Amino acid sequence: MQRHRVCATVGVSLLGAVSLFAQAAQQPSIRPETFYPRHAGRGQATVISVAVPSAAPVKSAEVSPPDGVTVAGIKGSGSGSEQNIGWWEISLDVAKDAMPGDRSLVLVLERGRTMPITVTIPAHVPTISNLRVVAPQSNQSTAELQVAASDAGGDLGESPYVWFTADCGDEPVVGALPGKVSTGTVRATLPRLSGKCDLQVHVTDATGIESNTLKTALEFTK
Repeated sequence: MQRHRVCATVGVSLLGAVSLFAQAAQQPSIRPETFYPRHAGRGQATVISVAVPSAAPVKSAEVSPPDGVTVAGIKGSGSGSEQNIGWWEISLDVAKDAMPGDRSLVLVLERGRTMPITVTIPAHVPTISNLRVVAPQSNQSTAELQVAASDAGGDLGESPYVWFTADCGDEPVVGALPGKVSTGTVRATLPRLSGKCDLQVHVTDATGIESNTLKTALEFTK
């Protein structure tokens, strides 16, 4: 009789374990809509912006393998837009001696996790600084964006792409602009914007490696 009791206890324990595994397997995997930049330079902090199609807040983020990479902060909102897209900024601190290569980044929500996105740590990255927006002249309708740029690997090229996000109060405007390099400065023509805008900019070199991201707030005349 005692033997049957032991078997019954073991059977209940196994059913409980199976139930826990089933609950974990049922947690939804959420596919991020997009993210940028896709690279994080060694020896610097990089903010990865991720568009998550969920109203739930992001509670934490996991990097794998974690060696040399620390999640320093999470900022964003799950309220989303009409399509229920929440934008989240994940701050990654990468050590100077971090091994170059791919890292998997997963965001953990209240219910479920995102599918992993790949953030690459390259051996070198282009660096940009001194972001300026030159107002259009009287005979022009668009403004010119300028950044100082350098690349230790010499891969900047003559026409790097300038990626930008302009948040002017409605849906953010995201795009890639063909740039032109002249004496260490990258120039690109911004599309027509109006009102107060928060502008984020980064550059990709000829091999597709992304620079650090610069931010500025400015106001365009309507």
